Amino acid sequence: MFSRHYRHFLFSLSALFVCAVFLLPLSSHALTDKGFKELHTFTKVLHYIEENYVTRVDEEKLIRGAIRGMLDTLDPHSVYMSPEVNRELKVDTSGRFDGVGIEVAVRDGGLIVVSPIKGSPADKAGIQSGDKIVKINGISTRDMNLGEAVTKMRGRRGSRVLLTLERQGIKHPFEVSVVREIINVPSVHAEEEGGGVDYVSISSFQQGTSRALEKALADLSAKGPIKGLVLDLRKNPGGLLEQAVSISDIFLDKGIIVTTENRGQEIDRREAHAEGTQPDYPMVVLVDGGSASASEILAGALQDNKRATIMGTKSFGKGSVQTVIDLDDGSGLKLTIAYYHTPSGRLIQDHGIEPDIIVPAQPPKPEAAKEVKPVKKGAVKAEEKPEAGEEEKPEEKPVAPAAPAVDYQKQRAVEYLRTKITASQPQQP
Repeated sequence: MFSRHYRHFLFSLSALFVCAVFLLPLSSHALTDKGFKELHTFTKVLHYIEENYVTRVDEEKLIRGAIRGMLDTLDPHSVYMSPEVNRELKVDTSGRFDGVGIEVAVRDGGLIVVSPIKGSPADKAGIQSGDKIVKINGISTRDMNLGEAVTKMRGRRGSRVLLTLERQGIKHPFEVSVVREIINVPSVHAEEEGGGVDYVSISSFQQGTSRALEKALADLSAKGPIKGLVLDLRKNPGGLLEQAVSISDIFLDKGIIVTTENRGQEIDRREAHAEGTQPDYPMVVLVDGGSASASEILAGALQDNKRATIMGTKSFGKGSVQTVIDLDDGSGLKLTIAYYHTPSGRLIQDHGIEPDIIVPAQPPKPEAAKEVKPVKKGAVKAEEKPEAGEEEKPEEKPVAPAAPAVDYQKQRAVEYLRTKITASQPQQP
């Protein structure tokens, strides 16, 4: 039998849990009988730990650990944030903050780089989409959630953060030291490519990105009509949904842009309008493994509405909607509440956007013929260890390889559009 004090504690905890369930804006019902039974088991376990564990335990730490464990059964984007982490993450999307300029996500149990923001310290340091961050300042990321990882990478301007990375194709982990800076990168960059082809790059979807794009297109048009446009969304980790919708609307005069579903039911739908639509010139949208979230919404909308040719490599596949609920003690609950779907109904989450034309980041190299030489009997192979007494050279730490001098994907996109422009011109008699 439990003490009167413990029975009172059990009742209070259960009542508190029920109140919390009723008060949450995302729920309209309390626990089922099965849920109450499991909650009763939970309070028993908590009691036994408090009364019998070999050392005294912190009750607050235990409960927060239980909450984290509960969210771990969901998806990597649903996390509990301590008051400290919640305060740190209350950074707006104005495009200006102190950090290294990197978007991360949890995938297959690891902390993965979605994309470094173009022009950011992480981008300059050679960090790439798909890199796995195994340590931050020497601390393993194995048990970190997203909020904790982001908090550790942010810090005082001018300070350094040491990231230990694993990269496909490189045998051993390597370290990259990045200096934290103010991340205030313009989200839109435009330039002429000649032959009627223009190029616009969007690095992230911030407040005002849609207006900046409209201005860039107007400036390009003032120099001569746009005959073909390359819209570059590579290394764009996303941002504001409203900006992705507004930019999609710039290029579409009708049709669905994106739908949002919760538990198989459509809860939101965004559609294009004819007003303010750009002329119907040929378009190529460049995507890669660093294109995520809002980038994938824009690419999917233009692809499904047959407005643009998608070129590059498969995008990241981050198409879920999170809401952040502030709790009474200053902590926060970040919870996935819906999934985004392209106009044709394709799920973006974990699937990404498949390009119409796959173009690798670097041109494929023809395999050189290798001369096979016979190994003489008794000869030592190169991969064998040296004989005793011989000095073995220390293995050099791998470093992030430099980016290619020529942007092959961009080059292919420009050539593709020039070919289309030439083919559309009337033939001379």
